Amino acid sequence: MKKYITLFSVVAIFFFGMQESVAQHNSKQSPEAIAKQETYEMHKLVNLTGEQQGKVFKVFVDEQTNMVGIEKNSKDIATTQEAKSGILATTEKRLKAILTPEQYKIYQGSLEKPKK
Repeated sequence: MKKYITLFSVVAIFFFGMQESVAQHNSKQSPEAIAKQETYEMHKLVNLTGEQQGKVFKVFVDEQTNMVGIEKNSKDIATTQEAKSGILATTEKRLKAILTPEQYKIYQGSLEKPKK
C-alpha cells in the first residue's frame, strides 16, 4: 500500500511541476515574440503590406517593451494603469498613421466587444 501512495505522490508532484513550468514559460515571452504574434494577427485581419508589417511590428515591440518596463518599475496600481492607458493610446495613434482608413476601420471593429 505504501508503494502505491509513494508512486501516486511522485506522479502528482511531476504533473504539478510540469504545469508550473508551462505557466512560467508563457509569462516570460519576449516583447519581440509577442509583437510578432500581434503583427501576424493584424496581417490576417487587415492584409498588411510588407512596409506596413515592418512599421506595425516596431509599434508593437515598443508597446510591449514599455509595458514590461512599467510592470517592473511601478509599485502603485493606479499609476501602472494610467501609464498603460497612455501607452495604448500612443499605440492607437501610431497604428492609425500606418493603416489605411479602411484597414483602421476593420481594426477598430475587431476591438469592439460583441454585445450580448
